[in-house]
Amino acid sequence: MSVVAASEALGQSKVKWFVTGDLDGYFALFFSGFPDLLLIVGLGPLCGFTSDFVTQRILPAVALSILTGNLFYAWQARKLAQKTRRSDVTAIPFGVNTPTIFAYIFLIMVPVFNRTKDPELTWQVGMLCCFLSGIVQTVGSFCTDWLRRTTPRAALLCPLAGIALAFLCLGFVFQIFQNPVLALLPAVIILTFYSSQLRLPGRLPAALLCMVVGIFAALILQALNLYHLPDAQAITSPGFYLPKPVNVWDFLRRGEGWKYLPIIFSMSLLDTIVSLQVLESVKVAGDDYPTRPSLLMNGMATLGAAVFGSAFPTTLYFGHMAHKSFGARAGYSVLNGATTMLICLTGVVPLVLHFVPLAVVAIIVIWFGLAMVGQAFTEVPKSHAIAVCFGLIPMLASWALELVDLGVRKGGSSLFEVANSFGEELPIYGLIAISQGAVLTSMLWAAALAFTTDRRFLNAAVWIFAGGLLSFFGFIHAFQLTPQRIDTKIGWCAAPDFAVSYSLGAIFLVLCHLFTRRAKSIAPVETPQEVLQ
Repeated sequence: MSVVAASEALGQSKVKWFVTGDLDGYFALFFSGFPDLLLIVGLGPLCGFTSDFVTQRILPAVALSILTGNLFYAWQARKLAQKTRRSDVTAIPFGVNTPTIFAYIFLIMVPVFNRTKDPELTWQVGMLCCFLSGIVQTVGSFCTDWLRRTTPRAALLCPLAGIALAFLCLGFVFQIFQNPVLALLPAVIILTFYSSQLRLPGRLPAALLCMVVGIFAALILQALNLYHLPDAQAITSPGFYLPKPVNVWDFLRRGEGWKYLPIIFSMSLLDTIVSLQVLESVKVAGDDYPTRPSLLMNGMATLGAAVFGSAFPTTLYFGHMAHKSFGARAGYSVLNGATTMLICLTGVVPLVLHFVPLAVVAIIVIWFGLAMVGQAFTEVPKSHAIAVCFGLIPMLASWALELVDLGVRKGGSSLFEVANSFGEELPIYGLIAISQGAVLTSMLWAAALAFTTDRRFLNAAVWIFAGGLLSFFGFIHAFQLTPQRIDTKIGWCAAPDFAVSYSLGAIFLVLCHLFTRRAKSIAPVETPQEVLQ
C-alpha cells in the first residue's frame, strides 16, 4: 500500500458518521423544521386542502426532498472531513423554506382558491411555484454570485424580512393573544430560552418544552371545558403513505399559475442569494464547501419535491455555527432526514397538531421571523436603516390588503363593489398597486434608497428605471379589479402611469449624478494651510 493510500485510509477511519454532539444538533435542527410541517398541515385548509390530502400527497413529497438533501449534505461533510483530515466538520443544516411557505400560501395559493374554490387547481399552482423555484435555484447556482455582490444588502434582506414580519409574525402574534391561557406561557418559554441562550438540563431543546407545556395546557383546558381539541374524525389515520410522482405537464400548462411569475421568480432569486449567504457563514465557521454543488443540491431537492407533489421549496438554513458549537458533525443531518421522513410517511403530523394547537408552536415561527427582521437592520450599514424600513412597506401592504379583502368578503361583498366607498380614508387603489409584485417592489426601493443614501445616484437610477420597465410589462403595480378578484395585468404597457413616473425618476437621478460630478470637478482645491485652519 502506498503512503498516500495509507494516509487516505487513516483519514477515513477517523471520520465517524455519528458522534455524541450529533444528538444535540439533531434536536436543534428537528425542532427548527418540525413547526414547518405543522404549518403546512395547519394552513392547508386555507387552500382547500383536507388533512387526508396533505398527509397522503404533500407531506411525503416534502419528506423525500428533506431526506435527499440531508443525506447529501451529510455525505458532503464526511467527504470534506476526509479530505482535510479534520474531525470537526459540520454538515450544512437543510429543510423546508419557512418564508416561502407563507409567501406561496398567502400571496398565491389562497388567492387562487378564494377565486376558484378549486383545491386541485390550487395544488397545481403550488406545484408550479415549487417547480419554477427549483429551476431558478438550479440555474442561479451558476450566476447569482455576481448579483449578490453588486446589490445592496438592504435590498436582499428587505423582502424576506417583510414577509417574516407580515406573514410569520403579525398573524401568529394575534393568535397567541387570542388564546393567552393556552399559548402565552409557551411564548414566554421560547422567547426566554432563545433570547438568553439558556440551556435546559440534559440539553433538551426549548421547543420540546414548549410543545409539552402546550399539550398539558390543552388537555387541562379541555377537561375544564375551556378549550376544545379539533374534531378527531378530521384527522388522517396513521398509515404508510409513499410519495407518488405527478404529471408535470398538468401544472405547467395551467395558465392560472403563470400570472404569479413575478412573485415566484423574485422569491426564488432571493432564496438562491440567501443560500449563498448561508454558505459564506459556513465558510466563516471553518467549513469551506464548494458553492456550486451545494446550491445545485438545493435546487434539485426543490425540483424533486414539486415532481412528487409538494408546493414548498427547500433551502439551506442559517445556524451552522450553532450546530457546530453543539458538537454536531454529519450524523445529525442523517438523523433529521430519517426522522422527518418517518413522521411524514406515517401520517402522524396532523395527530400532533390535534394535541399541540398551532397557536402554541407559532411562537417558534415568530422567533425565526423576528430574527430575520432583526438581521435586516443589523447586517446593513447604519445609514441604510431607512432603506430597510421603506423596503418593508410593500410586504406589509400585501398583508393589509389580505385583511381588507377578508373583511369585505366576510361582510358579503367584494372589493370591486366597495373600493370607491373607501375614499381618502383608505387609498385602496394605492394599497393594491403596491401589493402587486410586492417582493420586487421591496427590492427596488430598498436598493435605490440605499444607493441614494451613499450618493451613488447612477446606481439608484438603474434600479428606478428597472421599476419603470417592470411596471411597463406588468410585473409590478399592474392590476385590474373585477367583481370576482384582483387580476394581475402582465403584458405590453400594463401600468403606463408607473412606467412614466419611474422613468422620470430615473432621469432625475441621472441629473443628480451629473450635478455631483460637476460640483466635485469645480470645487476649489484646498491648500495645506487652509486644511490646517
